[in-house]
Amino acid sequence: MLQNQNLNRLIFNYIPAVYKNNNAGAYIEYYSFDPNSETLKRKHIRLNLIVKKLNNSQFRKTYINQLLNNINTKLSNGWSPFFESENARLYVNINDVFGFFISEKEKELRENTLRSYRSFVSIFLKWNNEQNGSKYTSTINPVTASRFMDYVYHERNVGQTTYNNILKMARAVFSWCVEKGYAKENPFLKIKPKAKREKRRVLIPADYRKKITDYLSQNNPHFLIVCKLVYYSLIRPNEIRQIRIGDIDLSAKVIRIDSEVAKNHKTRFATITEDIINDLKNINIDKYPKDFYLFSGDMKPANVPASEARFRKNWDKLRIKLDLPEEMQLYSFRDTGISEMLKSGIDQLSVMQHADHHSLDITSIYAKHADPNLTNIIYTKAPKF
Repeated sequence: MLQNQNLNRLIFNYIPAVYKNNNAGAYIEYYSFDPNSETLKRKHIRLNLIVKKLNNSQFRKTYINQLLNNINTKLSNGWSPFFESENARLYVNINDVFGFFISEKEKELRENTLRSYRSFVSIFLKWNNEQNGSKYTSTINPVTASRFMDYVYHERNVGQTTYNNILKMARAVFSWCVEKGYAKENPFLKIKPKAKREKRRVLIPADYRKKITDYLSQNNPHFLIVCKLVYYSLIRPNEIRQIRIGDIDLSAKVIRIDSEVAKNHKTRFATITEDIINDLKNINIDKYPKDFYLFSGDMKPANVPASEARFRKNWDKLRIKLDLPEEMQLYSFRDTGISEMLKSGIDQLSVMQHADHHSLDITSIYAKHADPNLTNIIYTKAPKF
């Protein structure tokens, strides 16, 4: 990223100050960017009185040069006489500000998170350019913020979860703007998130799991492994698509989920069952380079991972083919796996650690699916897929 001085010079255009002495008298002249008219405007400082008082030509020349240096130094650092009483950053163009935000976050955020912020910035700037016209982040007020969120909810027709995610990103971006001096307030803070509806996912009973297994084993065995990883190993679909061959240790019976991939940003080792190990051996993962992704666009190992939409499309195709309820989703295998493990008598702490939950409270939510007659039903193995 450019240094602040160079950034300001690019944004707050100016013509350096020079000394002139002509029929109009002695004066310093320079041009500075006026944010209101968005043009360079001439400014001058009259020196007639100073020239008369400083009889010594060398001293007069030194004094004037010092004035010129001071003015040009201030101009190069972003100063403008048009907003001396305010922070110059309040008049940086909103497109540039958001560009600075993304540049900074490229050094700090995971690619998935960064992709979300890039998407938000693109949506907001397009809306602002077409329907609002604010040139500075400092002029985005709560009314403008409310209009944008109405546009997101009604015209883009997003659900409550997506609406809340966009609101969260908007708050984060403008908090950064306030912190860096590009805005005086965060206009999104008073907007309330939408009430979340209860998840529509349902568990996938054993008879449905058998139907899915029979179909996928014949038609898409690689995607069957995805389903089993969600069910047995409780790995989230978005984490699965980013697993590399080198992350798999068949002898140790684990798959490494790197912190850059994990939802909670912490590296963990997910246990894999004998069933999964046999499936991985059957697709000959040992023949692929360690840096290949386990699943690509055609669900086979390759150097490019499957897209986020690939798993969803495969599941939708399967659900329609087998006439599965709409509430049964790929992620339902994770809910089902957790519930089945609890029903099998595996203790909550073990399930919590295996599921990568940060507290027992989350794991205990799944206990509502458990059989109330578990007192004498304790097993040491997870149920079959």
